Amino acid sequence: MKRLLTICLLALSLQGCSSFLNVETLGKSTIDGFFGDTDGLKAAGLGLHSLIRDYYDDYYIRMGEIAADKIYLYRVNTSQVLQLVYDFESLPADNSGYPYLLWKKGYEICTNANNILFYGEKLLKEFPEHTDLINKHFAYAYFARALAIFDLCNIYAMPYAFTADASHLGVVAIDYVPGFDSELPRDSVKDCYNLILSDLKKAIELFGEDTERNPTYISALACKALLARVYLYMKDYSNAAAYAKEVMNEVPLSPRSEYVNMFRKAQDFPGEAIFRVNSYSSGSGMRAFCSPLTDQTATIDPEFLATFSSDDVRKDLFTYVAEPEDGDIYAGKVFTAICKYLPLKGGVSDELNRRCDPFILRVSEMYFIHAEALCLGGGNLNEAAEDIKAIRARALGKSPSDIGLNYTGADGLDRIIQEERAKELCFEGHRFFDLKRRGEDIVRSSGTSSTTKVLRYPDYRYSLPISQMEMQANDKMEQNDGYKDK
Repeated sequence: MKRLLTICLLALSLQGCSSFLNVETLGKSTIDGFFGDTDGLKAAGLGLHSLIRDYYDDYYIRMGEIAADKIYLYRVNTSQVLQLVYDFESLPADNSGYPYLLWKKGYEICTNANNILFYGEKLLKEFPEHTDLINKHFAYAYFARALAIFDLCNIYAMPYAFTADASHLGVVAIDYVPGFDSELPRDSVKDCYNLILSDLKKAIELFGEDTERNPTYISALACKALLARVYLYMKDYSNAAAYAKEVMNEVPLSPRSEYVNMFRKAQDFPGEAIFRVNSYSSGSGMRAFCSPLTDQTATIDPEFLATFSSDDVRKDLFTYVAEPEDGDIYAGKVFTAICKYLPLKGGVSDELNRRCDPFILRVSEMYFIHAEALCLGGGNLNEAAEDIKAIRARALGKSPSDIGLNYTGADGLDRIIQEERAKELCFEGHRFFDLKRRGEDIVRSSGTSSTTKVLRYPDYRYSLPISQMEMQANDKMEQNDGYKDK
């Protein structure tokens, strides 16, 4: 029986395989040939980065926002695929929708990572003079696999703390190249997270003294930042705070003067990025999703927009002033839009280099992880408050010493942290997963266009179903509760 989780075959370079449905399309000899030298390995490494870009830009970021409470969708312009996510009406039979697509694309990343790890071992023996290069690509693969398994758990499993020992169903923690008849059941969330942690720590070790600071490439620092996020999701607050602080000490916050440009002129302002995907020449799914110029799909919820003060620089990212390059029909018009994915065109003659480069990890998130971990882990509340003051001071153009936070105890500070986190990281793919990991209800504004106004945790719809196609192709696959009879 063909397995949906079997080899996809180097999705970037070997496009003959149209899905991850089978291993027969090109065959093992083709992969052996591709990995015949280090040039093939380097191509696979670039392909891995491209798969991550496409996964985030086309699917994961949208999932993290459409299912949350800060976005407004224009239903008349929204595809049925997105409406099903927005209304929490996804079903296993949605074989052309998110239950299928997120699973498929996530495991394409895992498959390519596993191919690099498997075939790279042969290259180590044949080309010992390229050990550093090969180890770097091993590190890329470990990070990519960890990121994919973590994200897939966020989508298809309940949070780590849902059961006391995290023994509930996770996803398939695939750490090898499976054979045609391999049985591929789901692992526990605990086992998934054990693999994630192990992979990230192996990657850090393999990077060694490599101090890559081009944020469009995976790096040891990106591994540490992802570890901080993973430990926060596990409620391991000590490790979350420690890793977040290590990253904070390495990368400064972008100054207020560069804040808008780090989103809208990414080619010139990498900003506080730890890892962001390079969108040069690739277009941008999020750009089309947010553009107000033709059939606008999404914008910021008006009630959420009203929470930003007029002197908050982050509010500038929700006003789009059409440029001459947008055409005479639009030039000069003003729109409310999510501009984090709408690059500025003026002065950039190369249209392919008008980039937004979606963030996967940036240092502002580390401030929130550090603050939340201190706050909920019994740490120093004053230190946690200083983290939030730094973020808010930049937003308002003030000194941190001029920022006052009014709270009583850890619970009061935690509310402020979450309010500020929602403002700072909005529309970057965090919000739904933040509500889910914290066990909070999804409560949308009175003006939402969704048919589901409130979703109470732990409703089964906090996790997507496993697609019908996967269920039919994999005898060992188990469906999520709530979807078994649908």
